[in-house]
Amino acid sequence: AKAEDHPILSLMEFALEWLDWDLERSKSQSSQTNLTGVGDACYSTIAPCAITALCHMALLKQSTTFNPVADKGSSPTGVDTDDSSLFGVKRKPEDSELDKTTTAQFYIDIFDDHWVRADAIRAAAAQSVICICCAADRNTESKKEPLGLLVSLEFVLDRILAPTTSPGLRLTLALLMMDACTGKICSLQRVGSFCGQNRFCGSGTRFMNGPLGASCGGDNGSSLLLTVSDFTYPAANAVNDGARRGLRLLKDNCKQNDYASQTVVRVAKFATRLWRTINGELVSPSMDNASRETAGICAHDNHLRCTLVALWQWVWPRQCWHIMRAQPLHAMEGNPSWYSMGLNHVMKTTAEEKNVTAFEDEALKPLTRLVEAEIDRQKWRGDMAGEAYKYFKISHGKINLTEAGRPLPVVEKDVAWKLGGWVASAAQQRRIQGADGGSAVSKIRLNVKSSSTGGEHL
Repeated sequence: AKAEDHPILSLMEFALEWLDWDLERSKSQSSQTNLTGVGDACYSTIAPCAITALCHMALLKQSTTFNPVADKGSSPTGVDTDDSSLFGVKRKPEDSELDKTTTAQFYIDIFDDHWVRADAIRAAAAQSVICICCAADRNTESKKEPLGLLVSLEFVLDRILAPTTSPGLRLTLALLMMDACTGKICSLQRVGSFCGQNRFCGSGTRFMNGPLGASCGGDNGSSLLLTVSDFTYPAANAVNDGARRGLRLLKDNCKQNDYASQTVVRVAKFATRLWRTINGELVSPSMDNASRETAGICAHDNHLRCTLVALWQWVWPRQCWHIMRAQPLHAMEGNPSWYSMGLNHVMKTTAEEKNVTAFEDEALKPLTRLVEAEIDRQKWRGDMAGEAYKYFKISHGKINLTEAGRPLPVVEKDVAWKLGGWVASAAQQRRIQGADGGSAVSKIRLNVKSSSTGGEHL
């Protein structure tokens, strides 16, 4: 489809009108009541759903629009993944109001608006910023470094560290960071699912099963069935492609020097701020400095700290190689280039810290051996399950999988499994094999009685 006659434009205009109306309503109510996200502002449902719909439709429009003439080196979503273009004011003016919805700055302005204090609206805006930034790196042929995921994580971490952010919004933003790194930020629709209804039970059911119910398969916003394909869900597929490239940048071992030194230092700075935040230190959202004398936001918030630790373990399960690579650069400490690169904000590994780490590793060796033994045991149990089924099949010949107490075959990692639909893949394979307790139907016989002749037709 062409951009000017795309069939989704009317829906985008409708959602944008609802968003403008609800934002004005919330601003007028905030000026009359309070400026916090607690109270009546928590029950705003129109604006979060409109923001989620606008972001998804904008990505869908760009993913399904044929644009043969593109600017050389331009971003697919109209957002360059550097600081000057994302947070600055020097940008190409948009042709219409709908074009603004395809930029991250549109949702950043909503989040930073002083009069918009509802946590649900700000969470939906943050989710949209992450989706737009990640989708900017979906083109694998681009020679630009995939900084979209890093830029979005920096943006979210700055808002987590802001003193005006409520504890509930901080935890939601941390979960959105985890969704972005696990390929669920667009398909999960965390904010839209919970903001669609004011009832907690109904919202939780919609979040777990999707808006269409538990039996409708994947691609429906369910947190269990997350099968995402390019044909059925191009918007989420574009976001996941960009997030996957950005995750490779964060996980890079820095051995082949695929990225510039400035990029390595930038990742090291983000990892340093995240690590200090987890440790309970007071980290400034604007100056990147930390104070060990004053407690930070994670000092008394265990839920937020556990979520950020899970994020750290997912991105850097062993260690952050970018911080390790930045350690030799500390040799030029005090030079102007050392400050210009931002190495003064990257944590250093001292001899005392190395000794403490060695002591901790020695003390945790029994626990490490126990965890490794348990992992090996679970792998052995999985192998033995497959061997038991093979032995039972050979010794008994033809078997009936519907009988209770019989060993079942191991589930194969098919296409649905690799795309994230683990529950759907296992259920589909069990249903085909007839091993789920139901009937495996392969053919349907339909008898139709003719109204004119009175006969039956097959």
